[in-house]
Amino acid sequence: MSLNTQSPLPLYQQLANRIRREVSDGVYQVNEKIPSENELSRHYDIGRPTVRQATDLLVREGVLLRKRGSGTFVQAPTQQIDLFSLAGTSAAFDQSQQPVDMTLLKPVVLLNGESCPAASGHRAAYHLQRLSSVDGDPVLLEAIYLDADIFHGIDQHISDGRSLSGIVREAYFLEASAAEQSFNIIYPDKTIAASLKSTVRLPLLHVSRILHFGEQKAAIYCDIYCRTDRFHFSQTLIARI
Repeated sequence: MSLNTQSPLPLYQQLANRIRREVSDGVYQVNEKIPSENELSRHYDIGRPTVRQATDLLVREGVLLRKRGSGTFVQAPTQQIDLFSLAGTSAAFDQSQQPVDMTLLKPVVLLNGESCPAASGHRAAYHLQRLSSVDGDPVLLEAIYLDADIFHGIDQHISDGRSLSGIVREAYFLEASAAEQSFNIIYPDKTIAASLKSTVRLPLLHVSRILHFGEQKAAIYCDIYCRTDRFHFSQTLIARI
């Protein structure tokens, strides 16, 4: 079936939609090579630059993977992690049945209010940096600030691989009741890029997160830096009726 030259939808988008649908329908299997740019150009009677635009779009979406000297292949679907619920990072990976290694990048330190972000209310806080890795590849970096009065002594509980939400629940009898979150795309500095084994040229999803625990407002503040080239990070919203 040819593309519709009369449609207001650009030809490259029509072709991308066609290939995306064929991948979804199983015409092309995971790791299977799709037709070359020349073959697609002849088949649809369009120019190679149009084909390249379509495949570039699908590469950015994670549908296709371009291998230098070999061609363009169907990529395995990116796994989805429901990261931004109140359950916490450990629970999000557990629910996706995705094994994850969580490592503290440095010992937990107690900061005075002046050294803490404005979003944390400039209150004294325990600070930690935690790296989450899947199959040895870093995917998530968290810079976490916990109110020092509410979570007094929490540095004695925190260790590699231990769920922070579990510690808060078991040692302090608190459960997150609400969250404020903002999202933006950033280009990381060298320190963040190095921690994630990335580059300063690869954009990251940055999430600023404030957690409330009933009457204990803004008890935890967190900056989360996410590599989205391996996982799709999502949020599930449930309406109260």
